[in-house]
Amino acid sequence: MSAFDGGSTSVPMPDGGSLTWTPGQYSLDLITEAQGWRQVLPTTYPGTGGHSGQRVRVLFNGLAAPTYDSMTDPVQFQVGSVIAKFVVAAEATPLDQATRAYFMRKESAGWDAASNDWSWGVANRSGSTWTYSTMGRSSLCTGCHQAEPRWDFARTVQVFRTQTPP
Repeated sequence: MSAFDGGSTSVPMPDGGSLTWTPGQYSLDLITEAQGWRQVLPTTYPGTGGHSGQRVRVLFNGLAAPTYDSMTDPVQFQVGSVIAKFVVAAEATPLDQATRAYFMRKESAGWDAASNDWSWGVANRSGSTWTYSTMGRSSLCTGCHQAEPRWDFARTVQVFRTQTPP
């Protein structure tokens, strides 16, 4: 595939629908949508790396979950895969009361070689209002995630396949 041209991307979903977005941009609707995605573990866990000191729940969209389940090694997520990490106060905290949400979405080849074509989004909650503080390319996110190229920069996969979850 040639270098990414900056336009919208559309990919088919396993349920027969499609997912369309503008690379590097995240909508606030994604926060609500992600709450219905598949949670990787039935519990929260202590975040690692840049998420240390936070309790998080990790969820995968319909394109990312089958890759996670496949147990392939190395891992390669398909374009349109999204992984969400919600920061919650405690085990019983509902996702709609999370204080922060992190997203990583697999973009088309050529988006950003340094990030293995992942874009990043960070949304913070103040009361009932969510605001993105980071979208698109982020050396802060890539700096930690690139340590795991075997897992396609998805540290969650590395943590749960190679060690007992915290």
